[in-house]
Amino acid sequence: MDESTLTDALSGAGLKFLGMIESTTPLIPPALAGFANSCPAESVTDVEYLTSDDPQFLEKANSGWYRLSREGGLFAEGEPEFLLAVNCAEPGEPHTWWWARVSLSNRWDIAGAGAEIGVLGNGSGHPAFVMLSLDENAIVRAQQGEKSTEFVLVREPHRVPFFRQHGEWMAGRPRTGQFVRTAIERWLAATSE
Repeated sequence: MDESTLTDALSGAGLKFLGMIESTTPLIPPALAGFANSCPAESVTDVEYLTSDDPQFLEKANSGWYRLSREGGLFAEGEPEFLLAVNCAEPGEPHTWWWARVSLSNRWDIAGAGAEIGVLGNGSGHPAFVMLSLDENAIVRAQQGEKSTEFVLVREPHRVPFFRQHGEWMAGRPRTGQFVRTAIERWLAATSE
């Protein structure tokens, strides 16, 4: 997706596009961070769980996401900037996910308009995304189930054995694309203790 299209799409959700992060930056790749909802329970800091048939779903999803994100360290109250996984592949090519820096405006709608435009989900009321704090210490993942949506917060992913083990497995897997493999290897090397 080109940057002008991305800017327009994100503005519909109340997010301001601040630019793409250089692909050589040793951040946890979205392809790995997206497994936050698969972390063992002891590695998950917080979860916001909502049933899809709740008549106040959009309001509760947006407020739940905001609470989880602010209290969990995705962004600070006065500085609502964070990273959002976006597809940066050319049209017709397989999806390639990387981080875009965004800021939250005063009027935003993550679960409704954001999901509707396709950048933050699969239609209004169907949020699905991966977000990372600027300091890399918080992942927020939204996943839509058959009858529910959950927002999962994982703190300090570089200290979570699941991410390191799963990243090593992904990097060694022949089906993992070169972009993702290189990004995982870079992150693993940068965060090794």
